[in-house]
Amino acid sequence: MDWELLIRTYPSEKEAIIRAKSLREMVDIAMNGMDIPLLEGPCLEDRLLSFVPDLAHLCSSVWKDYSGSEPPFDMAEVLHAYANKVGIPEIEGVNDDALQVIVTHAFSHQLHLLREKNAQSIPAAWSQGNCPFCGTYPRIGFDTESGRVLHCPMCGHSWLFPRMRCPVCSNEDHTTLGYFEAEGLAGIRVCFCHACKHYIKVMDTKDGASPDPETEDALSLEFDKLALNEGFKEVA
Repeated sequence: MDWELLIRTYPSEKEAIIRAKSLREMVDIAMNGMDIPLLEGPCLEDRLLSFVPDLAHLCSSVWKDYSGSEPPFDMAEVLHAYANKVGIPEIEGVNDDALQVIVTHAFSHQLHLLREKNAQSIPAAWSQGNCPFCGTYPRIGFDTESGRVLHCPMCGHSWLFPRMRCPVCSNEDHTTLGYFEAEGLAGIRVCFCHACKHYIKVMDTKDGASPDPETEDALSLEFDKLALNEGFKEVA
């Protein structure tokens, strides 16, 4: 993540950006030296849940360092809710933004480490819209000379995918697929599907640019707002 660029782009959010950066660094330090297992296959949802006890201990430690006290809630329950796509619950008296950063980055960092150690378990050929390693759907893609590349926001894996196919429902009917752009914001578009009402953001990188997907996703939040206002949905 290019934190300085984020601060320049969203100067009014400088304090929150610095806090997020600090919390993520705390998670990274806490996870340094973790034993990362070899897997027999991809790390899909049911397998990820097995890591919750270790992550709960780690996230509780980070929370204590951040807040100065033990978490006044069950961290394992929060992690289970997030892993099961229920979402992080609102907890009275708790900084929801800080908890969100700690939990999401702990899972993401764990998945990055697992993917790097278990690259052999990722299928060489993959035609689905969700990540072949962790099952997460993309938020952002990149149109290159060789085709459209989708990027997993959780484990960081990237894979080729047909341009004229919805990654969520596999719809290929061009009459129900479309896109829109925003005036003054070149090089990126929202690609949507009327069949399932989902969307992803797609950047044009045919000029050879090497984007940082995480930074580009954060820099294009205006497109998320536009898509949601048009009635489309983020992938869960």
